[in-house]
Amino acid sequence: MPQTADQTTYLNDLLQRLEGVGVDGRAIAAPLADALQGDLAPLLAWARERGAGFARSGQEVRAAIQEMVSVGDALSGLPDAGQDLATSLLDAAVGGYMTAGSSPQLDTTDHLKDRLAELTALHRVNSAANSSLKLSDMLNETAQAVVAVTHADICSIFLYEPEWDQLVLTATSGLGTGAVGNVRLQLGEGITGWAAMSGKPIAAKDAWAHPRFKYVPALQEDRAVSILAVPVVLFTKEQLVGAITVHTFEERDFSDNEIKFLETVAGEIAIAIENARLYEQTDSQLRQKVIELSTLQGVSAHIAATLNLSEVLALIAHQAAHLVHADAAAIYELHADAGILEQVAQYNLRAPDHNIHQGKAAPRVILDVEGSTIAHAVMRGIPAPLPPDADAHLGLPAASEGYRSMFCVPLVAPRGIMGGICLYDEGERTFSEEQVRLLDAFAHEAAIALENSRLYDAALRGLQTKSAMLQEMNHRVRNNLQTVAGLLSMQLRRMAPKGEAATAVRESIARVQSIAAVHDLMTRGDVESTSLYELASNVAEAVVSTLNRPGFNLTIDIDASTEQIRVGSHEATLLALLLNELVSNAILHGFAGLIEGEIKIRAWLEERDSEGKAELTSRPAAPTVRIEVSDNGIGIPESFDAQEDANLGLNIVRTLVVSDLRGDFKIERKENGPGTVATFSFVLSQVE
Repeated sequence: MPQTADQTTYLNDLLQRLEGVGVDGRAIAAPLADALQGDLAPLLAWARERGAGFARSGQEVRAAIQEMVSVGDALSGLPDAGQDLATSLLDAAVGGYMTAGSSPQLDTTDHLKDRLAELTALHRVNSAANSSLKLSDMLNETAQAVVAVTHADICSIFLYEPEWDQLVLTATSGLGTGAVGNVRLQLGEGITGWAAMSGKPIAAKDAWAHPRFKYVPALQEDRAVSILAVPVVLFTKEQLVGAITVHTFEERDFSDNEIKFLETVAGEIAIAIENARLYEQTDSQLRQKVIELSTLQGVSAHIAATLNLSEVLALIAHQAAHLVHADAAAIYELHADAGILEQVAQYNLRAPDHNIHQGKAAPRVILDVEGSTIAHAVMRGIPAPLPPDADAHLGLPAASEGYRSMFCVPLVAPRGIMGGICLYDEGERTFSEEQVRLLDAFAHEAAIALENSRLYDAALRGLQTKSAMLQEMNHRVRNNLQTVAGLLSMQLRRMAPKGEAATAVRESIARVQSIAAVHDLMTRGDVESTSLYELASNVAEAVVSTLNRPGFNLTIDIDASTEQIRVGSHEATLLALLLNELVSNAILHGFAGLIEGEIKIRAWLEERDSEGKAELTSRPAAPTVRIEVSDNGIGIPESFDAQEDANLGLNIVRTLVVSDLRGDFKIERKENGPGTVATFSFVLSQVE
């Protein structure tokens, strides 16, 4: 079967590995290629020939075994037809060694096979110890290897827990998994416990007759006849690690070689167990550190997400307790100028309605700085433990609630000390240097958030004051404008209704009322901006009520798209005058001699493309607005010149657009029907 490009690459990689352990790649290349196709026979034939070569050259069998172990490690990824490849290679190499001739170094075939099995098992144990730092996997592999070599019925591995002075069953081969973790022996209890305590192997041909035997049902010792127990000791520290026990269901004398083999296994796994425990301890510490840093990051994000002062205080209290698993936390705010320390928030796990996601506002407690232990600790600016009953004489509730430890962390912001966080615990507790640094970092984040919340709170109050003042100013201006309009109306009643003076006064009244309409909008809504639709509606209503002649049927159509366009207060006043003049002009001049008419007001936002052409869009990509006021009246004369023939109203419009809004204005006859179209555009100072 031809090889794929991936297989060729993999084969070359394997050959490089083998050459790295001293194997000639040219001799093994063809068998290895067949193995990649699933045929292991040529590879095992090569191993037999290698073993024979070692025998013919007079080398020890140990050399052949060591080479096959290295080859097995290098080829660990190959398919092995359901068996362990390293074992198959070892069997083939030793078989070839034995077949090659009678070497004086070989004792008997059975002895060599036993030694081979032991070496293979030790290789399995060593590989498991080096390939995984997961304690359970390594110990289970060890138990299976021991059973395979000793032909025992059960192998049990116990680990020593010094804090309980007990051996706990951690791995087994031959017992149900339910026993793991549930079987515990006191040190010195039973044959296994005594072997661990004495530090020496114990072999019992008749286990039940041994004076140290103890029946443990979960270990199936009712079927056990012979037991061998070997302590697992870390000799570099003279430290007990655990014990290995094998059971047989038939009577058996354990040989010295079997005892030595089990001692060798114990020595192999002692270091591996210590490394795995150190790894788990380090990994646990690392995970805890990651959790703490993640919590700190989450705290910062949560605190930064809100600027509401009461919410920030409650959140800081909750997160401080959650960060170090304290039973309660209290936030104190320092008012140095007033000489007081005020409790402003708390978090208490004892509360019956406690919710881990929400801190609760505390009843306000005022402490005098001079007599307060907490205040003095806060003002020093250094995290420190305090007596849990600190400030009890000042009536602090937490001081009399039976807590046994308390830790105070100042809230230090760039502008000074804001206050402090006190963490309470029901048990005796000390904080490590790392925990103190973590709390200090949290306190800095909390202090900045607290300071930002105060600044935001002050800015919000200032904004509300400013808004109220603007509302009052708009209200007064509107009232004054209405007074002016009323005075003009009184003057109008004394004039001839159809005279030029009366028309001029009516136009003035309309202008004043249009400006008043703007201030009315600002008083009722947002003082900063208003929609163009509301503005046009109010202005049109004011103009029609003042200028529309009796019996004339006038329709005002304001396009709904103007609702999406908002203008600032300054622009609103100018637009009110502009719309007033254009609508007034249409009513007074555009519908002369007609009994009905329609005025349309529409607006849209524009942006400029790369060629500088105006492009209609529904999205305000550029802050430019174009407003069109059209009517279906008699239209302006064809010879109309906007510069020479414009009346006062149109001159006002041009001046406001060009000078004040810095925009463009034009007025012309409709192209597709009677009437006039007036259009002006300008750049918005603000689009919302």
